[in-house]
Amino acid sequence: MEKLYLKSGYFNAAHPFHNAAVYNFIVGGRGIGKTFGALKYCLDNRLKFIYMRRTQAQVDLIKSDEFNPLNALKSTLGDAYDYSMKKINKNITGIYQTEYDDNHIAYTSGPVLGYIMALSTVSNVRGFDASDVSVLIYDEFIGEKHEKPIRAEGTAFLNAIETIARNREINGFSPLKVICLSNSNDLACPIFIELKLVSTVEKMISKKQQYYYFPDRSLAIYCLRDAPISKKKAQTSLYKLTGISDFGKMSLENEFTNDQKALIRSMNIKEYRPLVKVGELCIYIHKSARGYYITDLASGSPPVYDSSEMDLRRFTRDYYYLWLSYLNNNIIFESYINQVLFEKYFNIRK
Repeated sequence: MEKLYLKSGYFNAAHPFHNAAVYNFIVGGRGIGKTFGALKYCLDNRLKFIYMRRTQAQVDLIKSDEFNPLNALKSTLGDAYDYSMKKINKNITGIYQTEYDDNHIAYTSGPVLGYIMALSTVSNVRGFDASDVSVLIYDEFIGEKHEKPIRAEGTAFLNAIETIARNREINGFSPLKVICLSNSNDLACPIFIELKLVSTVEKMISKKQQYYYFPDRSLAIYCLRDAPISKKKAQTSLYKLTGISDFGKMSLENEFTNDQKALIRSMNIKEYRPLVKVGELCIYIHKSARGYYITDLASGSPPVYDSSEMDLRRFTRDYYYLWLSYLNNNIIFESYINQVLFEKYFNIRK
């Protein structure tokens, strides 16, 4: 397997393209070459791609010449990487090579190289033939705290893949390669919740494990840390300013941000019996005293609710008293992320 980092210190974006995984989730610090490298790889290898962001507002911003995400390629690598955008329809923008006429007026030239669209509006795309698209790059798939969540965002992501990929595998073609990129803003993000990956990512971070592959799911997770380029960034003025703040930890060390830490400790599971399983959590009730214990270790045969929106609604209806117990400090969590997930499942954290 190739190395995760190039000699320059940046992330080796060829790694997810060359591994066996169809679905790749790459989480790492800011400015380590994730987006730059993924776009460059597609363009260099003539892979037609879709570049997707969470919202249409984000897409409307980046499809302007001033905020074109491909500008960094040109400024770093020269005029051979000069690309322009052209609107195809209300929700889709095309990426083309830029040419210039005798008066040095720019115009788009040649076939479309890729498309830009938003997760929030991909469901509005009708009659779009993406059979020639081989890669989906979903950038900033973990929303920042100040961003408004998309309703049923995890399901929306899976529906977007279905819309884009359609029946290509059934028809004998290779599956759509999915590359999801983000900074580490929120470990319990909607997509990780939907795919039941939160506990896995938490364990990877605690063990400082940077790569994990699920062969049965054709899925790879990258938790990038200690990127050589981050050590250089740590000496710049901004990161000297932020020091050991959440922003600094997220940007440089790939540590997910913490909001608060409550009753978190490991308990003797033998003192409890399983009450209910929801998503990645198993909730136990004490056998003799008041109180509950929440962990990702499941046992017994309690009622089960998955992490779909409808099942979570049923769970919060049937077990609303657990939220009251939480507010009264009668719940102990094995880990901080168990607490975060519990709050997410009750749809309290926005």
